[in-house]
Amino acid sequence: MSITLHHCLDAAEHARRLEGWQQESSQIEAGVFSGEIVDVSSREVRLFRESANLGLHQRMHFPESQWHLVTPIRWSSTSLFGTDTVTVLPRCDQFWSVAPSNYDLLVVSIDRSRHEWLGRDEHRLRRLDVPAALLNQARGQWQLMTDYLRQRPDREPMSQALQQSLMRQLEESIELLLGSATLVGEPDVASYRTRRYIVDRCQALIRSRPDDPPSLMALCHQLRISRRTLQYSFQSEVGQSPVTYLRALRLNAVRRSLLQNPTQALADAAAAQGFFHQSYFCREYRRLFHEPPSTTRARILEPDRQCVA
Repeated sequence: MSITLHHCLDAAEHARRLEGWQQESSQIEAGVFSGEIVDVSSREVRLFRESANLGLHQRMHFPESQWHLVTPIRWSSTSLFGTDTVTVLPRCDQFWSVAPSNYDLLVVSIDRSRHEWLGRDEHRLRRLDVPAALLNQARGQWQLMTDYLRQRPDREPMSQALQQSLMRQLEESIELLLGSATLVGEPDVASYRTRRYIVDRCQALIRSRPDDPPSLMALCHQLRISRRTLQYSFQSEVGQSPVTYLRALRLNAVRRSLLQNPTQALADAAAAQGFFHQSYFCREYRRLFHEPPSTTRARILEPDRQCVA
């Protein structure tokens, strides 16, 4: 059994702390980031709880040897994860989502050899129809378990008997939940798929030309859509205008670059993402992250400020 706890003050570092998941997180809401992960795993099952104070754009690839079931404790957005259900993540090369501010998610992973019926329509997002009382019981138990683990004194050893008790309760609650669940495919709503496709294509086009990002008019022309359709798609899928959202992704790319290579010139790091006006770049960077880029660049020399494991 393995138990790890992480508290991170940077969204990019927060994403890297979830072992086995290939993640990239970008902060899309202004403020000082604070995120936490409680991770409990054995050979058979895994439970982790992830929370953060600010909205994030997340790109991820899940471990393919497991099914991944998501149920939120707190999720203010109306899209993706419902607070009254369990969502089964799809099997895909890359999945992206937008997490709202102050989100708090529970994720359970089990070996794919178990409950093979979860593989139906596995390349799509699916939901589990579970009796409300049973879902609340299981989610409440997982929440109490992770609350207990993060409140334990640091470095206090955990007895073998306590570890076995925790894993037994986790296993039993998973089996009870899945034993009464029915898999329901996500409705294939054409308008939803179109909006998500538009946002996805815009992100891909921005990433393909980081030093010369296309304008909104160029994006509309390439996708053959109106500016109103572009605006509506972004507002519906990510809760922000395309200008605000896509600029935040580019600012996050500069931030990751500075943390990976703090010796590079600040102007070069900004220009690589299409920011050639330094005063504008510094103003927008400070607005989003509540610190100047020079502070971010210095942080690599003080790793203890980023994350405490």
